[in-house]
Amino acid sequence: MSAERTVLVVDDTPAHRYVMASWLRRAGFDVVEAGTGGEALAKASAHVDAVVLDVNLPDVPGREVCSRIKADPATAHVPVLHVSATHVDAAARVAGLEGGADAYLPGPLDRDEFLATISALCRRADAQRGAGRAARRLEALTDALVPLHEARSPEAVTDHAARGACAVLGRPVVSMVVVEAGVVLRSVCAAEGAALVRGRGPTAVVPPTGATSAVFGPDDVPAPWRPLLAEAGVGPSSWFTLWLVDGTGALVGGLAVAVGDEPLSDEEREAAGRFAEAATVALANLRTFAEEHRIALALQRAFLPSGLRVRGGVEVAARYAASDARLDVGGDFYDAYDLPDGRVAVVIGDVQGHSLRAATVMAEVRMTLRAYLREGHDAAAALDLLNAALRDDHTEFATVCVCVLDPVTGALELTDAGHLPAFLVRTDGTVVRAKAGSRLLGLPSPDARPTLREDLAPGDVLVLLTDGLVERRDGSLVDALDRLAHVAGQHAGLGPEAMCDRLVAAFDDPGREDDVAVVAVARQSSPDGTLPATSSYVTSAGGSAGV
Repeated sequence: MSAERTVLVVDDTPAHRYVMASWLRRAGFDVVEAGTGGEALAKASAHVDAVVLDVNLPDVPGREVCSRIKADPATAHVPVLHVSATHVDAAARVAGLEGGADAYLPGPLDRDEFLATISALCRRADAQRGAGRAARRLEALTDALVPLHEARSPEAVTDHAARGACAVLGRPVVSMVVVEAGVVLRSVCAAEGAALVRGRGPTAVVPPTGATSAVFGPDDVPAPWRPLLAEAGVGPSSWFTLWLVDGTGALVGGLAVAVGDEPLSDEEREAAGRFAEAATVALANLRTFAEEHRIALALQRAFLPSGLRVRGGVEVAARYAASDARLDVGGDFYDAYDLPDGRVAVVIGDVQGHSLRAATVMAEVRMTLRAYLREGHDAAAALDLLNAALRDDHTEFATVCVCVLDPVTGALELTDAGHLPAFLVRTDGTVVRAKAGSRLLGLPSPDARPTLREDLAPGDVLVLLTDGLVERRDGSLVDALDRLAHVAGQHAGLGPEAMCDRLVAAFDDPGREDDVAVVAVARQSSPDGTLPATSSYVTSAGGSAGV
């Protein structure tokens, strides 16, 4: 038996304790001795592999000592062998085993039986600890793979792979991701909870020809890793390295685990392989997500108006910010156009859902509403007609706000179907919430839709928005609308372009999960009587391009 096994021998009779300790030492065990129950409890620890415990002790009975050892989470796994020269009958043995002992040997002891019992108890404890380690490692592996699969950038994949593999394996880890030709990301995690050391370089460490794994010796550590390992405080070591290859055979990254003095077990190699597979899948999903997100955004832009040009004296600005958290296309829309009677219609809405279907329904709703308003229907009648068409042809719901503005007088009529209020920002900083609510589209609407009438004075700004700007999973919508009114009032006097920018910036935070549409409208004087409206398509990253 290996000397790595430590047995605590507890007996108040020195001669008995000496005999058992001698047997164990000659068999290769390390031995710790105790003569009382109190001393035994003080010396029992998770580092002890087994306890030989006399039933008769002068201070604390042996059965009580056993119960306390088993009740302590730190030592509950340690096997206990009761021995006794006096309590030798069946009743005593049953009582000892029912009290928590793992085995019971009555005296006089036989050396071979005694050593075989201790060895069996140690083997069983090893198996139990191994099963516990495997279960904990599997749980840690599961927990670590979740953020890896949820990563939304190459940097996040690199970091989560390093941090997760280090936590599961308990060894330093280097992770690598090839973003594109000439761009390689690296992260080093020296220990669980340690700060990551990150690097970027132009050249990937390539595997040997035809190999998917290799071991670099301490003197063969790849040059790009050395400064990162030094900064992380990782000493000389061999590195078991796995390369990540996508479905086309292209190199997309790698994962290296420090071997150190202890070689990797089969279980650890399997865990490292699981991380390499997960990182490969995460990178493939990330590339697919990025491409499909780009296509989805292009499709969304195609469904929004290509330009907003309205009659002189009216300036309209719009911003659309797509959510990075979603791949599918949203149903937010806006529009502005001249009406035959000389007025200007400004519209904003949101069709239920995030899908290609929601986007196509959104495009149909936008164009159908434009047709009804240009036919000469007032806003309430146009919304009723649109509602009937939507209910006949689709199952989706939609919210819409329609504002009709007279450029000459500033007379403003507002009608909405279940949409958020509009905000009328006066030049003096006063903010009026403008809402004439009625049922959202897609539901029966037996009641007449009311119309709110206001005046838009020169310099005032009318703000329309969709809920993605203000709604947060963990926040109050009422509080968010109050905050929006406060921000808008602080920027009173700004034109529509600047107002849109300030509002989008004020609510650009990590909690935003939905698409955002914002429209701002103002009456302004112009020498030639015509001011073209402008519209910008704004990504969540802050870039913009004309729609």
